Amino acid sequence: MKFDSIFESLGPVGGMLSGDKVKPVLLNSKLPVDILGRVWELSDLDRDGMLDRDEFSVAMFLVYRALEGESIPMSLPPPLVPPSKRKKPAVAPVMPLLPSPPSVKDSRSSHTGSKTLPHPPKPAPAPAPTPAAVPWVVSAAEKTKYDELFSKTDGDMDGLVSGAEVRDIFLKTGLPSATLARIWELCDIGDMGKLTREQFALALYLINLKLTKGLDPPQTLSLEMIPPSDRQNSKQNNANLAADFSAIKELDTLSNEIVELQ
Repeated sequence: MKFDSIFESLGPVGGMLSGDKVKPVLLNSKLPVDILGRVWELSDLDRDGMLDRDEFSVAMFLVYRALEGESIPMSLPPPLVPPSKRKKPAVAPVMPLLPSPPSVKDSRSSHTGSKTLPHPPKPAPAPAPTPAAVPWVVSAAEKTKYDELFSKTDGDMDGLVSGAEVRDIFLKTGLPSATLARIWELCDIGDMGKLTREQFALALYLINLKLTKGLDPPQTLSLEMIPPSDRQNSKQNNANLAADFSAIKELDTLSNEIVELQ
């Protein structure tokens, strides 16, 4: 929260701070320029010459560590990588849906080739049901109960709950913080730092699964676990995210900033 307030005070544009805005903050720490150069390299995880809110928090965390006499790592340890920058395991469950396009190719090749092959491709559409047709693990009764809690938790009524809003609910479960963080990472499918109503319900479902049956959260969400509203959007969101990053043309600026700092 402290780093977020500093981030906002620097006037981010589109949720991003340029190197020019971050440089004075780094230099104000009075740390050696080689240390600051490494802090910038480690923090700018997207290599876009700008820092978003999470990347800025990493930079500030590293600066504070350096000020306390701790050494800056040569590469960013996994625990320091913000959840929003980690590879999302939620993409994996979408993969079973992909065999359906190859089946179209198979049927096309079967028409152009042997006439005896049209039959095998026909069963292919069956194992690839539409995502919406796959039942969700959260039952209607559970969803109703979780929705009531969501409405009480969503203080600003924006249809999303932040980590700060759900922290007390999560901590009251008594589960280890690592388990709770893992559940949040799985459910924050859009990397928004907030959970939708359905994602919140899934989080409580996974928490309840651990509390009642001792089952740890999965490595990746199965298709049955992915909230229905996220199933058709997950692939599109990832494509949009990649397009956003590819549109940034600040790599030269980044190189110049590092050279200047060094």
